[in-house]
Amino acid sequence: MLFNSAIFIFAFLPLTLLGWYGLNRIKLHRPSLWFLCAASLFFYGYFHPAYLILILSSIAVNYLFILALRHIRKGRKALLVLGITANLGLLGYFKYTDFLIGIINDLAGKDYPLKNILLPLGISFYTLQQLSCLIDTYRTPEKALRFDEYAAYVCFFPQLIAGPIVLSDELIPQFRDLSLRRFDSGRFSKGISLFILGLAKKMLIADLFGRVVDFGFEKIYWIDTPSAWMVALCYAIQLYFDFSAYCDMARGLASMFGFSLPENFDSPLKAHGIREHWSRWHMTLTRFFTRYVYIPLGGSRCGQFRTAFNIFLVFVLSGLWHGAAWTFVIWGALQGLGVLYSRRKHFRLKEGFVSWFFTFVFIVISQMIFRSGSIDFMLRMLKAMFTPAGVHFFPELCSCLAVVPEFYMITRAVEALAPQYSAYVCIGLLAVLLLIAAFLLHGRNARQLVEDEAAKGWRFRFTLLLALLFACEVVSLNQVSTFLYFNF
Repeated sequence: MLFNSAIFIFAFLPLTLLGWYGLNRIKLHRPSLWFLCAASLFFYGYFHPAYLILILSSIAVNYLFILALRHIRKGRKALLVLGITANLGLLGYFKYTDFLIGIINDLAGKDYPLKNILLPLGISFYTLQQLSCLIDTYRTPEKALRFDEYAAYVCFFPQLIAGPIVLSDELIPQFRDLSLRRFDSGRFSKGISLFILGLAKKMLIADLFGRVVDFGFEKIYWIDTPSAWMVALCYAIQLYFDFSAYCDMARGLASMFGFSLPENFDSPLKAHGIREHWSRWHMTLTRFFTRYVYIPLGGSRCGQFRTAFNIFLVFVLSGLWHGAAWTFVIWGALQGLGVLYSRRKHFRLKEGFVSWFFTFVFIVISQMIFRSGSIDFMLRMLKAMFTPAGVHFFPELCSCLAVVPEFYMITRAVEALAPQYSAYVCIGLLAVLLLIAAFLLHGRNARQLVEDEAAKGWRFRFTLLLALLFACEVVSLNQVSTFLYFNF
């Protein structure tokens, strides 16, 4: 089930809200948490019922590890290592088996068949959450944790599939705070506003840029230099709006239920350096790797060389976490190098347009590598971007917008009245999209908009804007598309 689907918006969400607040209203607090778990598992199993066996088994086994870590005095470190190995082994089997088989085939000259294992949705995210809870329990074993609380923490549906990556100390105390179980109109208003704005970012911005990106990569063998740069730029915009949209919607949904999830994006494309970019982009993933990988490796306490190595390794692992392909490893390595250079004083640029521009270009190029999926596609795109090859493909690239339903009336009218200008109209439509994206990226993000409006008492024009956006979203619900991070 997708956030941007009719069945979620008009059936699952209202019924789950009614059940949650109804059970809490009659003080059935424990059953209400079980109800939330059941609803979340239904949401997850709607994608593929077989996934339920995996996630339920993972929750049960990890809870047993947590109980053992709380009650066993000897051999706790070995138990922790076993728990971490079990979680990483499960993730590795589903995510990296074919990648490792490919490496063996290349190195040994073999031809072992690939397993083509289907990657379960959300496994990368709920594995990290369970690892964090496992490690935190090892560090502070005195904290009690009921099974229903743990299950709700892992499978709470707003953040189950693509984050943000929540720590147990952030969400479980909220489950225990019964004051949050009462309906609060202020929290609910913030939540629904954030959800609508996130849905607009996904359906009305990210998906439109996604059409250009998909078309460009489908025609990669014919792409020219301006088109290659445009595709790379569009993907950087698409990825930000798509993933931040999911996180906005997740935080909005959580707020509707009375809970708060951590911020995952803080206008990262405004950053003036790669280090600053990563303090704003996918912040909960950065926090996880900092707390559970970087600091245990020694952090910045072991000299400059070891610090540099730790940073570089963390970003390579982050790239590998995103996907089982060399392009992800290269992307992670580039991010690590970018952060290391931004830490050096004589490489720092004074904050301004130049520092922002170089940071943005670096992000555009590296995100293109992230999207490529294979070394061959990556090299072809880099060659097209840095080897001038005319503009023969650019009008065709822009023409992919002619079939977008939102532009249907405009493009059909031009084709009927002045077909010779059709290509120019499509170029103009793409230019308008880029201007809208630039305006939104430069302004306040969704969280800031909602907080500002809540402080001002929900002005009529903002409410009207939300109503108009929601109407446009409902019209576009027949074009349901998955979120990009479902693939990672």
